[in-house]
Amino acid sequence: MKYIPLVGIGLAVWGLITADWVKVGIGVLLFLGGFVVDLRKKNVAVMDDKVFPSYKILVELIRMIRAGVEDSDIEREKLKLSQGLFFLGMIDAASQAASLDDSQFIGLFKAVFSDFDYDFDSEYQTNLIMFHQSLDTSHPAFPAIMKGGEVFAKFSQGITTAPLAGAMFITELAENSEFPSSVDEL
Repeated sequence: MKYIPLVGIGLAVWGLITADWVKVGIGVLLFLGGFVVDLRKKNVAVMDDKVFPSYKILVELIRMIRAGVEDSDIEREKLKLSQGLFFLGMIDAASQAASLDDSQFIGLFKAVFSDFDYDFDSEYQTNLIMFHQSLDTSHPAFPAIMKGGEVFAKFSQGITTAPLAGAMFITELAENSEFPSSVDEL
């Protein structure tokens, strides 16, 4: 959804350059529409003073970690699953640190994962949450959740190299032969 506002801005600028007011109007509508939809998805995180600080920290931390994983040659689905579980662990740790209730945790989860709407659709997100709630600590994928929580805790304590460790751990998980190949194997 983040591309629609960008296309709207581009169309509005192109309309201004060519003096085509229809393009400007459509561009502005696309920008505002995309902005409103994105804001609605993140409503709980943006409107709740207790959730928003966690959301801001998580988005920045996840952006840094994803930058360290982007150029990986690992099977795409395994890498996606390890990232999803790892980020879920970070969200869980952030919600515990901020003493969020269950509805605020789910709101934070949805807000953070809405930033990845091109990667994690709603069914995928549901499967991640269901696995998280199962607390199956013996499952080979569960360490991803735990390690995500540890990285968040270290980062919140001021250890700025934590995102590097997070990117390395996500890669190691995805390379592990015991780690599930898809979300359906959770």
